[in-house]
Amino acid sequence: MTGQASTPKIRIFSSLQNIAYRRIWIAAWFWYLNRAMEVTILSWLVLNLTDSPSQVALVGISRMSPMFILGLIAGSVADRFSKRKIMLYLQVVNIVVASITLVFIYTGGITPNKVFLSTFCLGLTWALDFATRRSYFATLFEDFQLPNAVSLDIALLFMSILIGPIISGFAISQWGFEFAYGILLLFYLLGLSILITVPREPELKQRSIKFGIVQQILEALTIIRTTRSLWSALTVTVALNFFGFPFFQMVPVIARDVLNSNALMYGALISASGLGSLIASLFIASKTIRRKHLLYFSGSLFMLVAIFIFSMSDIYLLSIFSLILAGIGMSAFATMQPTIALQSVDPTLRGRAMGAIALGIGAAPPGMWILGKLSEITSPQFALTIMSITGFIVIVILGLLIPELRSKSSD
Repeated sequence: MTGQASTPKIRIFSSLQNIAYRRIWIAAWFWYLNRAMEVTILSWLVLNLTDSPSQVALVGISRMSPMFILGLIAGSVADRFSKRKIMLYLQVVNIVVASITLVFIYTGGITPNKVFLSTFCLGLTWALDFATRRSYFATLFEDFQLPNAVSLDIALLFMSILIGPIISGFAISQWGFEFAYGILLLFYLLGLSILITVPREPELKQRSIKFGIVQQILEALTIIRTTRSLWSALTVTVALNFFGFPFFQMVPVIARDVLNSNALMYGALISASGLGSLIASLFIASKTIRRKHLLYFSGSLFMLVAIFIFSMSDIYLLSIFSLILAGIGMSAFATMQPTIALQSVDPTLRGRAMGAIALGIGAAPPGMWILGKLSEITSPQFALTIMSITGFIVIVILGLLIPELRSKSSD
């Protein structure tokens, strides 16, 4: 179907009519909730163990560095093998890693280095899942339905950011780290039990199946270089992940040392961005988006402005409000990012397109490292101020250099 008049009306939960998507969506609730809880629990744990902003930043670095390491490889794997099986195997690995980590926490043998290793292993599975899950969506839906499917998935991700930190903060404050991390392991098991029921995905004729992994990666690099739509999405992904998203790693430090928050208040602070993102994602899911690049670009700038406000605040309620605003901008960015990437390439290359985006997300660890070091030299608030202002300027420059990002025409 082509043309605006022939495009069916999109309702918020239209994609859930597809049984495969619906089951993946429900299973993803536990996957995403665990990710939000893991980052919250282990960041607070490392802060208590070390009292060091740079060590807290290393939690995020360990979690995100696999995105850069595995980016293009993950995309190639997603294009070559059964996406359902990949997601199942990844969930099993998560359960093993989380079980070992829980034993260390329970016995008192947990150390920062063990935390970093655990988050790195879980980051490896996240990188593979990132390319696999979203390229799977593209096998289930027509292009006009894809933004709705992605929006609902992103809404689930941000709902986990809303609820996960609150669960974590409450569990830590009432029963300790062991109980909080035990809940996380239980959710992994529940997610796997649902994922097993997902039917096999439709088979595509893989024109690249005869090539080796290295040739597929080289092909992915060629796609990035020659597809302007994908290139525009990748450049903003790199910039926002370097200058914007590292702010999450400083939230526990600012919560404790600037806002005088306990574990529960810290969880609520992290959740604020999830609230803003959830509201915005559901709104986007109800719309037929025709200016995807413009929404992607403006959402990125809006997020950085909100982070700047957060960096200047020493009032808890203002900090909550600023993170809600950050979540709104984050939602526009995160929803349009995979949509633009998936729609810009041939169906047999969609895993590699998402692998390219994963490569861009891999820019977060260097940003986290710089933010952590700058926080120790100056202060976490001043470091966030510098990063948010610089990121805003960089993305504005990208908008001037790449016309697609500020185009008001339909994409």
